[in-house]
Amino acid sequence: MFKDGAVGFWSGYTLGMFRWLPQAAVTTAREQSRHIRDFTRTRRRRFTLVDDHLELWFLGAPTADLVPLLFGERFAAVWYRGVLIDPGSVRMRRSLRTHLTARPVTAVTATHAHEEHTGNLRWAADRLGASLHLSASVTEQLRAPARLPPVRDFAFGTPAPITGDVHDSSEGIPFPGGRLDVIPAPGHSSDHVVLHDREQRVLLVGDTFIDTYFSASNNETDGTAWMATLRHLLTLDFDLMVEGHGRVHTLRPDVPDLPGVVVREDPRRVMEAKLHFLQGLSDRAQHARARGLSVNRAVAEAFPWEQRPTWERLIPDELARLTSLGEFSRHRLIRSFLTTQR
Repeated sequence: MFKDGAVGFWSGYTLGMFRWLPQAAVTTAREQSRHIRDFTRTRRRRFTLVDDHLELWFLGAPTADLVPLLFGERFAAVWYRGVLIDPGSVRMRRSLRTHLTARPVTAVTATHAHEEHTGNLRWAADRLGASLHLSASVTEQLRAPARLPPVRDFAFGTPAPITGDVHDSSEGIPFPGGRLDVIPAPGHSSDHVVLHDREQRVLLVGDTFIDTYFSASNNETDGTAWMATLRHLLTLDFDLMVEGHGRVHTLRPDVPDLPGVVVREDPRRVMEAKLHFLQGLSDRAQHARARGLSVNRAVAEAFPWEQRPTWERLIPDELARLTSLGEFSRHRLIRSFLTTQR
């Protein structure tokens, strides 16, 4: 670490950035190539992961497609044993329509209220004759959706207000022959829930897991709550984890090898790694603030250059900050760990 003097610290930190910038650029170029390859492999396609149990329906729209191409976060509705989860944004409706006859749907739900997950909830439920199940918090938000920032509205479109009957999902969501447990999972947002099939050991985590080292968060993020959520999820029994943005983590032999979709790793281990990453950020940031340093200094100390994610995520995080007009950034995540701010 550098000495506490501001000039010495920021001089050293800036030099460190320039030192690691070439490696960051090479890593980003490789990741960009992977993003394009994975997007091409999955664009508007449907993948069966477990027969009669689990499918991913990849969605998109011309404006929304900029996100997976730049950042790798694809958009996929999850079909799980008759339950349609996170059916995309308003602008993705055309791509969702092409998948709707693939499987019978008895219930429609969302893991949280963000527009790329909720824009087609009522439309899909009505079109399929299915019941709509949401948490009370998500329902309240969607009855009168807040105005979206311009960038998000451009990419995804603002959902229409939810009308009609909505079943409270707090007691679980039924499917033929069973029920999904609905577990509060604040962190990415305060209203987030995770869905768990105890019998099949499947965890549908939505945006509770977006890459192990995801660090450009929005202003709804609560890093401390996120860590508590991950600790709780690690007490559950699961060996297959489905992200909200197009990846499945498992070592199960009954799940086929699907490049760009299935990641052959223990989902518990990657969740533990994410928890460890967030805990490290929190500890370093709070240590800086306890010494009376600024929030900017706390952010810098939370992301030291000797830590690989600092330089590996540098360019993607800066690109997220610039393209979102500051809504998504490392500062947002670090501020959420701090109880006092300057």
